[in-house]
Amino acid sequence: MALPRDLTSTVERDIESLIEGQAVEGTNLDFKRDIPGRNNEARHEFVADVSAFANASGGDLVYGIEEDGEGRAQAIRPVIGNADEEARRLQDMLLNGVQPRIPGAQIQTVPVAGGFVAIVRVPQSWAGPHRVSTNQHFFIRENGRKRQLDVPEIRGLFLRSDRQAQQIRDFRTERLGAILAGDGPHRLVPGARLVGHFIPTQSALGTVNVDPIQYMEDRALPILSRTIPNARVNADGALVVRNPQPAGTYGYSLLFRNGFFETVKVLEYAENARAQLGSLAYEEEFIALLTRLRAEYQYLGVGLEMTCMVSILNADHVELGINRFDFNLDDHQGFFDRRTLVLPDILLPAEQLPEQALKPAFDLVWQSAGLARSFNYTPDGIWAPRRR
Repeated sequence: MALPRDLTSTVERDIESLIEGQAVEGTNLDFKRDIPGRNNEARHEFVADVSAFANASGGDLVYGIEEDGEGRAQAIRPVIGNADEEARRLQDMLLNGVQPRIPGAQIQTVPVAGGFVAIVRVPQSWAGPHRVSTNQHFFIRENGRKRQLDVPEIRGLFLRSDRQAQQIRDFRTERLGAILAGDGPHRLVPGARLVGHFIPTQSALGTVNVDPIQYMEDRALPILSRTIPNARVNADGALVVRNPQPAGTYGYSLLFRNGFFETVKVLEYAENARAQLGSLAYEEEFIALLTRLRAEYQYLGVGLEMTCMVSILNADHVELGINRFDFNLDDHQGFFDRRTLVLPDILLPAEQLPEQALKPAFDLVWQSAGLARSFNYTPDGIWAPRRR
């Protein structure tokens, strides 16, 4: 009677099964006959319901189902109208009506006879607690209903959020330390290291468990490389290695059992020269990697919103690969001014194309080399890679 784990795969039959099984409203499920209206009261009620789920353990709001007064799904009452427009309207209400933004919230419309059903899937949030913008109140969902939080409860949610955010920071610190110490999952050849960490919101909440054995058989992990990687498994999860040699490898990707993802590429340099970080090549590789990684998470039933963290180890031996004459650079521009470059984390919204979601991360790399932004984008932020 539960809706599919991959919300995008939901069809009319899944909605019908809720009725046939007399699914009951509870802490993680709420039925609404009518989609929120356009008045202020309806908007407030909608964002209060969603924030209550996020501040609790998450759940699904289903619009277009009538319940029998005791919380049991009774009948489909199709929503009439343009499904795409209504989904965008709900999304806009969430963006403007909840503070801070709820990471990982999904809105899916499902065609049914006579119209559509709208589902709002809300994960338990590690970025909260969240409050309603209209009156600054905090809500939580309990026993099938939402209620307003008191001050001690709000304080407790802030502590929970801090612990979850700290878990992500600690993971990155631990992994970078292991790579610097040569304790990664495979020996690396000498050089600088371009490191990417991707952490799905769902994984940060501790609700993901990946079986790595499938990657020894018929699954393939993305890697920052155009070569064919070798697949294997280790204690952490599934591992692919690029061009393994007796002296080491030129990169790897590691999908941890909890859904966290790490990818490393070696940037080789000679004794008296710097490694080149191709200003277009690395961006194209990251875009291709995120495209494949999203497909893999979707296959695993993991939500596609994630946090991205980019680091460069031995960055003082790296040069951003651009034509210095085209950009009229000063002596310090194009180079990184520290040995370990650890860039701020970036939230990658699920609804954005990979090249748009990654733009803030790319801008940070260019800014770290003394330039204003990635010039593979137009001033308006449109992906338009430089080919010369």
